[in-house]
Amino acid sequence: MRSPACAAKVRDDMALTFWRRSSVFAKTTTLPFLFLIVGVGGYSWAQVVLMAFSHLRIEAGEFVWQPAGLANFREILANELAMYSLAVTALFVVATVVLSIVLGLVLALLVQRSRRLNRISQVVLLWPAIVAPVVVSLIWLLILSPNIGVLNKLLDTVRLPTQDWLGTEVGAIVAIIIVDVWHWTPVAFLLLYTALCAVDEEAIEAARCDGANEWQVIRYIKFPMLVPAIIGTVFIRAIMGVKAFDEMYLLTAGGPNGATTLVSLHIRDVFFDQLNYGYGSAFSVLLVALMSLVIGAGMLVRHLRAIRRFSATREVEA
Repeated sequence: MRSPACAAKVRDDMALTFWRRSSVFAKTTTLPFLFLIVGVGGYSWAQVVLMAFSHLRIEAGEFVWQPAGLANFREILANELAMYSLAVTALFVVATVVLSIVLGLVLALLVQRSRRLNRISQVVLLWPAIVAPVVVSLIWLLILSPNIGVLNKLLDTVRLPTQDWLGTEVGAIVAIIIVDVWHWTPVAFLLLYTALCAVDEEAIEAARCDGANEWQVIRYIKFPMLVPAIIGTVFIRAIMGVKAFDEMYLLTAGGPNGATTLVSLHIRDVFFDQLNYGYGSAFSVLLVALMSLVIGAGMLVRHLRAIRRFSATREVEA
């Protein structure tokens, strides 16, 4: 008969063997996906980078390549429309990210406090995110249209002047911000609500037993625990904002007077209308580099803050 120590060693060996086999299986099953990403995505991205440093034209149905060096990047910096599209995109990303995070956090807190309507609220709030962008554009076009729009009909009913919501520069940029926030706030809500449900209930109950009110619980208990989820959501929404295309193209097509020309619309015009592949590729590479720098800087700041907090904790314990 085996001793307890021997039985424990056997169990540990079996667990280690199972973990190793599971790890090998997991790595093996991800190899096809990895090869697909590297083979397809890596090759495509390499072509884009090569095009960014080249002048291309089409002759007899084939690309003719000529080395361009940094000429395409210099052309971007000298192009006023390119710089303007970067500024509009920055404004759009900041506005949509901030509004989505604030609304998503408020909705997550409200839904968590709800008891009877919790499930129904989740379904209703997630509905906009699963609607196709074309349908979203059609819905908001029927709301904002100056002639047949529901919003102008309501204003006319109460004897107020109607507005050309998509016909003015300020109105158009505000409109696409509202549409994007309405469409993608459910993503922020879902991420923050999931993180909120994982907050330690014992810490919350302990704070309430010490006399903390609801605002103090949110500020000093829930919010600090949600910071990692908020930062992650900011990164996700920022990337989505830079990639935004469908609603803006269908609602305003970059107008009026280029007021809503995001970088995605500008790159699309350069590629498909002007057939300037080198310039468009260079702009794409520049955009990816800028986003990588911003995200990398954010992650570095977060890492340095974590190191500082860890050092402070060690000093207090010492």
